[in-house]
Amino acid sequence: MQQIIRRFLVFSMISVLLSSCGGSTPLFSKRVDRSAFHIRDADIVDEGNAKEKPVPSEMVRVGILVPLTGGSAKLGEALRNAAMMSLFDIGSQRLILQFYDTEGTAEGARKASELAISQGVELIIGPVYAKSVRAVRPATHSAEVGVITFSSDPVNLGDGIYTISTLTSQQVEHIVRFACDKGYKRFAILSQDNAVGDIISMAAKSAVDMCGGMITKAAFYDPRTEDFQTAVSSIMPKLMEDLEKERDDEVKRLEKATEQVASGKPVLIKNEETGGYEEKKLTPEELQATIDVLKNQELVRDPFEFDAILVPEEGSRLRSLGALLSYYDLPAEIKVLGTSQWADSKPAREPALIGGWFSHLPSEGFALFSERYKGLYGEKPPRIASQAYDAVALAAILAETGSFSFSNLTTVSGFKGVDGLFRLLPNGLSERGLQVLGVEKKGTVTLSPAADVFETVPVFAPDVYIKDFRHSPDLVTVPDVDGEEVGKPESDNQSPAEGV
Repeated sequence: MQQIIRRFLVFSMISVLLSSCGGSTPLFSKRVDRSAFHIRDADIVDEGNAKEKPVPSEMVRVGILVPLTGGSAKLGEALRNAAMMSLFDIGSQRLILQFYDTEGTAEGARKASELAISQGVELIIGPVYAKSVRAVRPATHSAEVGVITFSSDPVNLGDGIYTISTLTSQQVEHIVRFACDKGYKRFAILSQDNAVGDIISMAAKSAVDMCGGMITKAAFYDPRTEDFQTAVSSIMPKLMEDLEKERDDEVKRLEKATEQVASGKPVLIKNEETGGYEEKKLTPEELQATIDVLKNQELVRDPFEFDAILVPEEGSRLRSLGALLSYYDLPAEIKVLGTSQWADSKPAREPALIGGWFSHLPSEGFALFSERYKGLYGEKPPRIASQAYDAVALAAILAETGSFSFSNLTTVSGFKGVDGLFRLLPNGLSERGLQVLGVEKKGTVTLSPAADVFETVPVFAPDVYIKDFRHSPDLVTVPDVDGEEVGKPESDNQSPAEGV
């Protein structure tokens, strides 16, 4: 039965997008009264007021909890539009969507969930925000009603609450495993100093442990700051200009100690092996010889302790970090890695990011969806709108089986929608088919296409989030400088398209 559900859903969700793009039939045909979609109304019906229409007993109801008023009303409207697109595209004869306004607040979401359950919904899609998801849990758990939310906060997931969002953790694992397979074994992390940093750290650690790599450097910055230099400098070897300044300062200090040495007093001399300073008694001649050695010393910059660096940031912040990587002379052979945040951030504007790799959803389906959405509503949809489309499509297909059971929602074979292959997992997380893109000067190139089918059963850890893991001593491994070299890439001159 699960195979039948999956095949039907894959066919329906893709074919309607393709067929609708070239057709001239409007989404809202004459049999649908647009007034039925007013915020005051809930049911999607043929025409007229939903409250005046009897509903056949075999119909099933799904509640859509989104902010239709308040500061997030525009986002809620986009999600509602996408949900209605999906219902009409799939053409379900059994499904009724009922929209409930969360007002963008946790309390509004709680009231909406209780009202929806009292009105007979068998599945809830939404809410959008993490606090709202926490607020609806008591009512949905008590009623044993499943929830497909747009929030990806792992703390709220599981026990019948599933996210359809694309998870940062999965993207991190995907890109790290890809790099690991290409021979990059020593990784650095540069991320926000908050819960996002914890999730990224856990995902990266899980991936490197699986592939035999290690995390050798990690730095975290205040998510509100625009000054990333302290964080970046903490994982980079010192610049030549810094080494030169240190040497010049040391020479000046020793030159000032000439009278001190002449009077027989000890002077602090740096121990090159330990890096510490020790008191030594020197003759003036020995002091001068030490100064001469320092002045003529050939400075060599320390080697980088990683082969790839993960930078999961977006927009101008990503480009600022890229500029700092250039400032610290990051070698071209060190691979810069990212997530789907890179997609709309114009990474090619920063030389250090050209040649980088990032994981991302397949984009063909969303391009078609976006074109149709704009034709219907006069503006481009937010990226999250495709999740509403896919969630309703999934519900429409499962409605044909008559069951929104947790086992049906988490069918192992998964589903395929606007954003490609996905499946909901028993622990509430989602898994998606991801591609890997390489950054080039004029755009991106596909290095690894997204999977078309899930070939294995899902594997997931019981702990999806551990607070402050980013500062755990288990995160960073200090390489053994006396042991075998770790993590030499397959080719120092590998281009983004090679080796795939």
